[in-house]
Amino acid sequence: MSRDDNVRTARLLLELINKQAYDRLDEVYAHDLIDNDPAPEHGGGFDGVLRYFADLTAAFPDLKFDEEVCIADGDHVAMVYRLTGTQRGRFHGVAATGHRIAARGMQMSRFAGGKIVERWGAVDDMAILGRLNVAVPS
Repeated sequence: MSRDDNVRTARLLLELINKQAYDRLDEVYAHDLIDNDPAPEHGGGFDGVLRYFADLTAAFPDLKFDEEVCIADGDHVAMVYRLTGTQRGRFHGVAATGHRIAARGMQMSRFAGGKIVERWGAVDDMAILGRLNVAVPS
């Protein structure tokens, strides 16, 4: 696949998240995904990614991801995004507060055969917890 195809697929991921169309994530992620930065409570791989987005949406039902920067080189695409939402469920053990959050995250993806086969990434959980008025270590 071409660099442009990979970028389109990376952008499709944001679209699917925003639609909460997690049953279609296999259009973006390979089932044998290598997740170099899995959320500890969700485990790695494709199933871990599914659990992560399901839990994030349960905490923030109006979850939205917006692209800020996208850079592609060969079979890699790096994307910086902003996520927003209103906490209506538990997040990292914190009961629903009703507070609106905004934070940045990033994902570096390696593509093969038109799908993400390897990912690295992080979300600024400390910024989210701060917006929920939870004391965070300095």
